[in-house]
Amino acid sequence: MKKFAGLLVTVGFLVCCTGIAWADDITGLWRVTFDTHWLGPMGAHVSIEQDAGNIRGTSLSGSTALLSRLPGDHDLSDGLMIFTATAHEDGAYTGSFLAPWQEGDLSLTLDNGSLNGSVEGGAFAGTISGTRVESTASIRDYTAVLETFDTVVASKIFAPGDLQQPGYLEFRSLFGEIAATATDDLDLLFGFHLAWKNDPFSHFQLKRSHQTAEQMFRMFDSYRVGFDAATVEFAEDTAILKVRTMMGADTFEQIEAAYDRIAEKQPKNLIIDLRENGGGAFAVKPLVEHVIDEPLDAGFFLSQIWTRTHDAAPSREEALAAPQWSGWSIISFWNSVQEQGITRVRFHPAEPNYDGNVYVLVDSRSASATELAVDAFRASGLTTIVGERTAGEMLSQSMFDVVDGFIVSLPVADYYSIAHGRIEGQGVPVDVESGSSEALQTAETLAAGKQKRRTEE
Repeated sequence: MKKFAGLLVTVGFLVCCTGIAWADDITGLWRVTFDTHWLGPMGAHVSIEQDAGNIRGTSLSGSTALLSRLPGDHDLSDGLMIFTATAHEDGAYTGSFLAPWQEGDLSLTLDNGSLNGSVEGGAFAGTISGTRVESTASIRDYTAVLETFDTVVASKIFAPGDLQQPGYLEFRSLFGEIAATATDDLDLLFGFHLAWKNDPFSHFQLKRSHQTAEQMFRMFDSYRVGFDAATVEFAEDTAILKVRTMMGADTFEQIEAAYDRIAEKQPKNLIIDLRENGGGAFAVKPLVEHVIDEPLDAGFFLSQIWTRTHDAAPSREEALAAPQWSGWSIISFWNSVQEQGITRVRFHPAEPNYDGNVYVLVDSRSASATELAVDAFRASGLTTIVGERTAGEMLSQSMFDVVDGFIVSLPVADYYSIAHGRIEGQGVPVDVESGSSEALQTAETLAAGKQKRRTEE
């Protein structure tokens, strides 16, 4: 079992030409920045000690003692980040590390007294840099960061009343203690991660970024994930469409292309595999619309505009009377849900339209926008849902600037299925239960059984 005791690094340092001068070149206090893809640029104080050709670095984060007392599978007794290093003489600083959640590879250079390098894979994937410092004075005013954080959350959260729920109050009290003792970014960001338990809502994250939230917004509609997010394979009379994310303009295009191939092959069965799909954006549109055969009012989003003046969700009649949202731009959607109380989602049939047997595979990690799609399939009455109840994390998330490069992502709208009610905290049930790893085989067996019955008839 992996321990949160941190970032275990084995790497080599070389000081060229005249030999290795350990004490003068490495030992001391450093400020290190991990510019990660996951949490953005995280600054940390690191004390580096040496013993001949071996080096040990330990983070000096101020909240370590507090975080080490939190329940969970982590051991922080030695610090939030630890690395060990061994010198090599080939000029390359390469090695491996064990991050709190995932493994990865690290390469470094020591140039004019500064550390520079990159991390490939794992939670710390990105770049790394470091400079010497004289003290462990707080990198930022984390109490001030928390004060602005509170203001942003209260003004943007979809249901301000949730901030008075026991789960949030417990989190906020603990997060306040973390901010009061924090001396670096590892304190605040790791502290948030360990303290937040998705209670009473999901889609809540804190990170840092070189860009503002507005700058990040501009790329969402054109964002491309850059991998095969939607692929289709054929086995006899069955097509298997695997969709790995709902994010990305290229995912949208790949789903469209997959349905074109399905139309050419005309299989009798279609299996749509959404297991482990954590959602993202609006690739749900082509995914659903090539299956339904008539317009489908799927559900509606409720923003703070509604929840501040109503104690309950609107009736079906009120929801259906709201203007239909169109355009399927995530930027326009975020603007829409924050400008009006009810945002209604309606799907329209698209060509080529598949009219064979449809099986949808899901598991407990099928979440967010994926759950919107699964519920729409379920409401259509045209599919069989196979696997495990979905995650129950169906809120619309947006990002907001806090201060000093911190950005909070939080839910700005709640989603209700017109046919089945609220999904957040509930998930979407299945028609046929099956373990995640067996769901595909279960669907194939169901498809074969249906085909056999039709042949016999």
